[in-house]
Amino acid sequence: MEEADQLIVLGSDCFAKRYGVAHATDFHGHGSGGGRVLTEAEREMLVNNTKALLAQFEAERQRELALAEVTRQREREMAEAKLIALRQLLAARQSRFEPSQILRPGPQQQPLVEPEPPPLEVIPLPKWASLKKPNSSFFAYGMSDSQCWVLMQSASHAGCFIAPAPIPFDSWDEALPPSLGKVDVDREVYISDSNISALVGWFASRCTAGSRIDSDAVAIQNFAMGMQKPNDT
Repeated sequence: MEEADQLIVLGSDCFAKRYGVAHATDFHGHGSGGGRVLTEAEREMLVNNTKALLAQFEAERQRELALAEVTRQREREMAEAKLIALRQLLAARQSRFEPSQILRPGPQQQPLVEPEPPPLEVIPLPKWASLKKPNSSFFAYGMSDSQCWVLMQSASHAGCFIAPAPIPFDSWDEALPPSLGKVDVDREVYISDSNISALVGWFASRCTAGSRIDSDAVAIQNFAMGMQKPNDT
């Protein structure tokens, strides 16, 4: 993995000790249950040209993402075709009634109305979603009292941001010690000069309710929402 512009090769045990979780969806895991055994050529690249090996892994990941997007597009097209067919079926059923029945309903008869499809649930992106450094990950840690904090390397300065999730809770700007960072009320984050490794170590040692590493802000937001108690919303 790449951390603070340095390439680091970690085994699963070292990764868990360093980041507080056993694995992350953003990282390639080779030689374990979720990956594959490196080829001889890849083993040689790992020693002599790690950047080239990572570039190869990234190319493989991009191909997988492109294939997944094609699959999702096909599923959307199939869902849209089913919806069109359903609407056509409803229209055909309505056409069997006499016009007088549709235009002038009796006292006990309600006009036929085509049901509207349920609205799609859209999860808005939080403010902190755009603050992350490109090609890096979010680190989410569940703390006590249903608090969840998201760490990210900054795209605008050498340090990091620390954000409450899924939304700022009461007194969030007083919840962390000043040594971790300075409060930015407008962006609803702490601005920290510490590197991501130091912050991960601090939060991982205090994490009591699970953690998640992912480059997708929506996935992190869903993780944080899942930690909320019913009376917290």
